[in-house]
Amino acid sequence: ISTERYEEVSVMEVAKNITIINSEDIEKRGYKNIYEALKMIPSLLQIDGSLSLRGQVPKLADKNLVVLLDGIPQNGADNREFDLDIIPIEQVEKIEVVPAGGAIMYGGNATAGIINIITKNMKNQKYWGNIGTEFGKYDYKKYRVNYGMNLNEKISGEINYLTKDKNGYREGEKNDLDFIEVKSKYKLNNGKIEGKYSHSRKIASDRIKGLSKEEYEKDRKQNPDVGRYGKEYQDKYVLLYNKKLTPNLEISSSFEYKNREYEYKYPAKDKVPAYKKRDKETESLYWNGQIKYLYGEQNSIILGGEYSEATVKEKVWSNRRKSKKIYKSENNDIDYYAVGGYVQNKLAWDSFIFSQGIRVEQNKFDSKSLNYNEKGIETQDKIKDSPENIDYELTGNYLFNDTTSGYLSYNRVKRNPNLTEFSSWNTKDEETKEKKAQTIDTVELGIKSLIENVYISGAVFYIQGKNEIMYDPKYGAMGGKSFYNLNGKTRRFGLELVSEQYFEKLTIRESFTYMNNKIVAGPYEGHLIPGVSKIIGGVGVTYEIIPQLTLNLESKYIGKTFAANDFKNEFSKIKDYIVTDISMRYSLENGVTLYGGINNVFNEIYCDYVQMSTSKTTKELKYSPTEERTYVLGIEYRF
Repeated sequence: ISTERYEEVSVMEVAKNITIINSEDIEKRGYKNIYEALKMIPSLLQIDGSLSLRGQVPKLADKNLVVLLDGIPQNGADNREFDLDIIPIEQVEKIEVVPAGGAIMYGGNATAGIINIITKNMKNQKYWGNIGTEFGKYDYKKYRVNYGMNLNEKISGEINYLTKDKNGYREGEKNDLDFIEVKSKYKLNNGKIEGKYSHSRKIASDRIKGLSKEEYEKDRKQNPDVGRYGKEYQDKYVLLYNKKLTPNLEISSSFEYKNREYEYKYPAKDKVPAYKKRDKETESLYWNGQIKYLYGEQNSIILGGEYSEATVKEKVWSNRRKSKKIYKSENNDIDYYAVGGYVQNKLAWDSFIFSQGIRVEQNKFDSKSLNYNEKGIETQDKIKDSPENIDYELTGNYLFNDTTSGYLSYNRVKRNPNLTEFSSWNTKDEETKEKKAQTIDTVELGIKSLIENVYISGAVFYIQGKNEIMYDPKYGAMGGKSFYNLNGKTRRFGLELVSEQYFEKLTIRESFTYMNNKIVAGPYEGHLIPGVSKIIGGVGVTYEIIPQLTLNLESKYIGKTFAANDFKNEFSKIKDYIVTDISMRYSLENGVTLYGGINNVFNEIYCDYVQMSTSKTTKELKYSPTEERTYVLGIEYRF
């Protein structure tokens, strides 16, 4: 694992229940994107395009889980949901999933943990590359090109291009993506400087509405928002630096500038003409720098600092159905700053490894909103806030031998409302009007062992939350006033078990998660946290039929759950389901590889996201159907 950005350390030495998926796993298991690669992670749920780790509420999990790409958070300073589609999985060296980890280095957004995606290094050869294409159901098409070369012993460069189009499962749904990245690396003595530029363009269906039970049973593919598309353009500049100054002293730094433009339009409907609903531009900066000093034989201390800022300019339009009038309803200007400093110490004594960490962070929000009605009358709303937080972590790890360890860890993480939540806070209800930091305490006890050809890992965790930041569509759409502090306490208790068995040509893996997630104080006292399952299980098999031909099968079970915002547990639970995927990969000696796969082989009909209606007059469930059986075929050439 290499989440500290320095040399890798053994999983046995880290006091977390870590899962690692490397590039060999990605190829043999036939994963076609990052989301597929994360399907079998214990305690991880994929809910309507977002991720939930260890019982995080749907639509908020992405705000408590940091996704890193080569050490840089992808959530962004504007804290929008990360988009894993724009990361070509073919360029991924490995993925590290660390539950309840990373808050000392990356702050409160890592309350639930981190997913660290590490891309492949440039190769030590004159030139290299690959070209490939995929096609499948729903007019899915993907083309990609990668080419790299070493100009001399110190300078190398690489270019990646990807285009992907797909018509979605529901009527009129689409997802078109174009991505290009250029990067270069300069080798230093005991270090490197790496620069990257990337541009992406994405056109996709935006926030498709859920269906009533009657609509769902009649035609689950129907879409009341056909023609509602969002367009996103993103330019990103990255600079990475790493240098070992002495055998005991190493420094690293990362910098990112990002510009994002986003808009979405409403189609003509109910005699209202088509119009642009939202126009939003975000400029953001991120910087992290740290020093690692080794003292003694195995001891180390890391001193680090982090700074981020974002400027958001947003315009929103609304319509008046009676008069068919389109008018500007909002003009928002928001500035956000965050600065943090941290210390992380590792102390080894005999067979024990102890770590201690502390982080101090300050956020600053400065928001100015102009609101208009259809007559053009303006009202103004200004909000300023500068909250501070301190995070702590203590861990102990005991190495029984080189292949077995046990650990105990504790951390306390505070998180202020992020930029999206801050600007969309529910200010109508007095009890939720004040914005508070949520406090999450996590205790984890676990063991890991590799015994001959069997790896097993197990952990129990207890998570206690106070003033947890929640999302409830009943207060308005995601862009409306829908975020608030839960006036009470939450408790999550869970058990995770993972095992892999390695044979000459066969690998078998199993995972099991049990979670009991409850609201233990406040207005919803005694009710289960909605939207997350108590039981999650998975089985995977990878079999090398012959050296060139590999077969993979994965099956995952998701247990019953209450609708995503059914905090009172009023409705019956949503049914459980099992989804099974298969894939096959055949490699020829000339560098050509043929592959294919079928997702949801048994055509399970289910919804991974169900919520209560946002209507003030009618209480009913709204269903967001998940696509049925799909297939993909592909060919790749490497040189």
